[in-house]
Amino acid sequence: MFGLVNVLEYMQIGLVILLGIYLLFRNTRINASPLSQIRTVIRASQYAPYEKYIINQMNLESGYLTNTLSQPPIYNPFSMGAVSIRKTTQIDTYSNPNIDDGMPFGVYEDYASATQDFIYYLDNIRMPMDLTCQEYNAYINSKGYAVDPRYEEKLNNMCR
Repeated sequence: MFGLVNVLEYMQIGLVILLGIYLLFRNTRINASPLSQIRTVIRASQYAPYEKYIINQMNLESGYLTNTLSQPPIYNPFSMGAVSIRKTTQIDTYSNPNIDDGMPFGVYEDYASATQDFIYYLDNIRMPMDLTCQEYNAYINSKGYAVDPRYEEKLNNMCR
């Protein structure tokens, strides 16, 4: 009987250690850098071949993750407007009269959920596959993603 009690105690200790390791790795993933979170979601999507183009677009929209919208607690690196029609991961909206005349923008739980919402947007506009960087930019621009008349040109300057 004494041996069985020791085995059970060791099993409990082992389970606690395994749970601790799981939580450590889970928190490491959640606390990954913004760019790492964004890349992870893109790579898990059908748009993985467009990763460079999507990152270019995110960098243009967010000023390389430095603008107000891309920072916590808004987490909107793609400057996505408030969604009312399609599937979304937005949890709230944010507007500021100094940003696009007070246009409402989406607020997200984190960078991963913002990126998933961008993937939903690409699905919604039926983004074609096998496009070059310039073709991707032209398609995004044709769908009215941004109001800047030089948007496509700016994106094309980022193609490598």
